[in-house]
Amino acid sequence: MTLERSPSKRQFLKLALLAGGAATVALAWPRGVNAGSLGNSSTSLDNITTITKTSTLKLSRVFRFYDPQTGAPQISAFPETDPQGETPLEIRMKHFTEIENFTFMGFVLAHESGGTKPKPISTITGLQVPDSEFQSLVNLAQTDSLTDEQLGDTLLDVGINWEHFVASNDSILIPDQPTKITDAAMQAKIDSLDQITEALVAEVNLRSIDKGKRRHRNL
Repeated sequence: MTLERSPSKRQFLKLALLAGGAATVALAWPRGVNAGSLGNSSTSLDNITTITKTSTLKLSRVFRFYDPQTGAPQISAFPETDPQGETPLEIRMKHFTEIENFTFMGFVLAHESGGTKPKPISTITGLQVPDSEFQSLVNLAQTDSLTDEQLGDTLLDVGINWEHFVASNDSILIPDQPTKITDAAMQAKIDSLDQITEALVAEVNLRSIDKGKRRHRNL
């Protein structure tokens, strides 16, 4: 994807991509983001009303739904538990498939939201991730403002890095915890990317709800 509109955002994404060979950013919004910064976002699986019928062929636990108060599209929280599977490798493969689905759904929703006014990424305020290199990137991004399109592109970049870091370490998975690996330093990078991706999806959800509220006020 071309990133033409924000030099600072391009710098953030390029650093994340280049660091892909040396480091990863992991962060999971439900585990790592300050809930107070998320307002009333309907991202939790426990308090949502799904309006759209799910396809019987759906394999992923990640899904899109509509906020019952505003009708705004939302992306569900990333699952806290491992997928079901007959072997550790199958579980791990389903895990990084869900990462990809989660990332792409958030990317699409960000572009649909279409806000052209750059805004700070509120959900990474105060975010602490376990990898120092990626913490530096988070700190840098806290000073940036992005349009909805730029936010979606950033999410796609970080989420794909998360997916690839997980998928490239299948050989060192822990059999009893197949979404984890034996290399502690690399796992910290994966966890950082996880947390950052979830925070960015949470920001996409907040902006979608804000758009839904504005639409309701104008009716």
